Order: sequence, then C-alpha cells, then structure tokens
Amino acid sequence: MKAIQFSRFGDRDVLEYIDVPKPFPQNDEVLIEVTASGVNYVDIRERQGIYQRAETHVGKDKGLPRISGLQVVGIVNEVGPTGDQSLIGEKVVALIPSGGYAQFVCAPSNTTVCLPASADDALIAAMPTQGLTAWLMLKASTQLRSGESVLIHGAAGGVGSLAVQLAKSMGAGLVVASASTEEKRAFAHSIGADVTVDYSLPDWPKLVLEATGGRGVDIILESIGGDVFEQNFACLATFGRYIIFGSTRGPGRPFEPRRLMQKCQTMTGIYLPVFLAKPELIRAGLTDLVTQVLKGKLRAQVAAILPLSKTVEAHRLLEERLVVGAIVLDPRIP
Repeated sequence: MKAIQFSRFGDRDVLEYIDVPKPFPQNDEVLIEVTASGVNYVDIRERQGIYQRAETHVGKDKGLPRISGLQVVGIVNEVGPTGDQSLIGEKVVALIPSGGYAQFVCAPSNTTVCLPASADDALIAAMPTQGLTAWLMLKASTQLRSGESVLIHGAAGGVGSLAVQLAKSMGAGLVVASASTEEKRAFAHSIGADVTVDYSLPDWPKLVLEATGGRGVDIILESIGGDVFEQNFACLATFGRYIIFGSTRGPGRPFEPRRLMQKCQTMTGIYLPVFLAKPELIRAGLTDLVTQVLKGKLRAQVAAILPLSKTVEAHRLLEERLVVGAIVLDPRIP
C-alpha cells in the first residue's frame, strides 16, 4: 500500500510517499481502507522531532521510521480474531495512535464510531483530533459552566473553531476569539464568537477586559505560546482556568507556578494521544461530535482536500498558516 513515511526528523522534505506493507488487525482491531485522513499541527511537531526533546516530550516514543496521522474515515475491510465481524463493510471514523497517512490503517475498535453511508468523509475526517481536543478541554480538563466566559486562541484553526462552537453549545455566556487576520476573525464571528481580538496587537488583553467588565475570562484555551502566554494572565479572572493545547510561537519563558495562588487560578496541559489510555472518554466525545456534525449543529471547516501524495504541501499550508480550517488527505486521488 502507499503511505507517507519519515525515517528522520526534520523539515517537510523528510516526508516520503512510498510503498509499505499493509497492516493486519490484531485482537479486536479493525482494518480500515482510508477514504479521508485529517492533517493536524501535532503531525508537524511529530515530524520535526519536537516531542522527542526533553522539555516537550509527551506520549510514547514510537521510533522511526514512522507514519503520522491520528484520524481517519474509511470502510472496514477486516477485523481482528476477537473483533465484531458485523463491522465489515461499515463506514467508520477512528482516532488512532498513528498511521493515518496511508491507504490502510488498523484502529482500536473502542475508539472507532460507525457512520451512515451518506456522511461526508472529508467533513468528518476534519473533526476528530481537533474536535476531541476541544471537547476534552471543556469537558475533562475543566467543566464549562453555563454563563461562564471563554477566551479561545487560534479561533479560526481546527481546534479553535470547534471550541468556539462547542463553548456556545455548552452555554458559555461570552466567547472571545483571538486570531491574527481580519479574515480569520470574521470567520470566528460567523461560527458564534461574541468578540474577536487580534493577539498580535500589544494591548489586546485590554480589549478582553473591556468585554468582560474588567473581571477577565473564566477559561482560557491557549495555543499560541511565546509572549501571548504571559499576556493571558492580564485577562484571566479570579478562579480562572488556563488550559494549554499548543504553542505555535514556542513555549516562552519559564513560569513560576506559585503565581497561580494569588487569584486561585489553575493551569492544565492537554495532549490528545495521552487520552487514548481513556478510550471510554474518547468514544463518548467522538460519538457526541459525530452526532452534532450530522445534525448540522457543529460545523467542521475543511480548507482543502489534497491527494495523499501531496502531504508535503498539506504540511506547508498548515505551517505557514495559510488556511482557515482543516486539511484532509484523500488516498484515492492520484
């Protein structure tokens, strides 16, 4: 089968479109013929080797060579010896530990959810990792209470855009969305954000304080890092919760945890693959997200659909922040 693999960490040129052996499902795994595979910023970090560094190492070291890709939609071709044979021929969406950049992949059955045949493959494939990260931040990392205010950074991206919509559906009283361009801020407004700010402006926290009557927001979902990390504390309320799900500008300066005591604030990090150890949460979240997408209550944004062979271009578009929404790979396109 064809797959995108890398044998060393580095820039986009380490990605190779090659033939690799087709996997075989073990135990109750399902073998999925992939029709759509979502691309995530975590895939880029993995390719760069950032997660191997001592200061950022998370999850398990899968070794090299490696096939990235954490989310797929496709048709079940086979099941493992202890699996449910009735799944053969079903369309499914799955969160997987790795391997999604391929024509076939094995997925754990307990992180796989069936879809109707009419479901839009690319639309669903754009959602799992980003949607589950947003869902878990608001349901597991903290519990968003009705009427609370939320600041969501990178609100036009895959995670951010879904977090905006989920926060509103969960009863948030005010959703403040940050984005770097006018186009992206307009998009955040269109999906439910009440207020938008440009985090590249030096005084953007003042705008957040104005929008909250000076008290600050109850929850911050952070994905920028760098100087923005520090600026967030100027607009985080007493008893506020600060959740980190990315750092596109780098980790920033060291942070003194005792500062959190001054306003009884909390800080939590989230890295979705770690939640594979809690498959019941993954399945619950994925089921909820799929239901909302199919009912039209949750809008996953597909920025581009590219052939699997063009994964280098997909990474470029994402790294250079040239897209609004998610990028999906289709292994069926030549």
